[in-house]
Amino acid sequence: TVDGATRHYLLHRPPHADGPRPLVLVFHGMGGQGARVERLSRFSALGDQAGFAVAYPEGEEGTWRVLRDPRTEITFTRAVVADIAARTPIDRQRIFAAGISNGAMMSAALGCFAPDLVAGVGLVSGGYVSPCRNHPHAPAILFNGTADTTLPMQGGRLLMPVRDFAAAWGSGAGCQATVEALPPRPGARGERFACGGAEAVFWTIPGGGHVWPGAPGAPPVPDATQEIWRFFAAIR
Repeated sequence: TVDGATRHYLLHRPPHADGPRPLVLVFHGMGGQGARVERLSRFSALGDQAGFAVAYPEGEEGTWRVLRDPRTEITFTRAVVADIAARTPIDRQRIFAAGISNGAMMSAALGCFAPDLVAGVGLVSGGYVSPCRNHPHAPAILFNGTADTTLPMQGGRLLMPVRDFAAAWGSGAGCQATVEALPPRPGARGERFACGGAEAVFWTIPGGGHVWPGAPGAPPVPDATQEIWRFFAAIR
């Protein structure tokens, strides 16, 4: 219960995992539900293989209200983590957040304003109003399709170009990120922005729409779920 409202989340625990395990928080898009993004992302199946727990928090009326003031949603997320920790052993140093669309905005808010809570964020088909100006902030991996008409990668109206957002995210306090082209993957172009301990990896998907890459019905490569976990697993 947060601010007088009863909120919910789904929790998936991997079988046969000993000791504290990593936790991935996965946030649904606008109008979504935890069960829907569980099916979409397939993070539970990957958690069973890799030995991490997965939680799927649910927004009020299917929405994450983070654009003007993310504090209530961050308070809710902290309460979710505390409740999970009371139920199953988790590694507090290895909590991560991922999400799609409005859920990507929620994950970005956590990475920007609560880097003490999440050690990294995965942002899928998100749109962003302004760069994160807080330092430090959590490392990020982003996926956006060039044909997304819901949250266009090039920005528009209130939204900034996503590549500019990634470049700003990869810039540290007082230094501008340098960009490195990553080895190409089938169906995607990758860039890494980094400076002063900040990092953002940005995958552009030519012709990609407003989807979770690798999900049922979406282009099979790149598999955003696999790539996000690979990125998280390398964070120390």
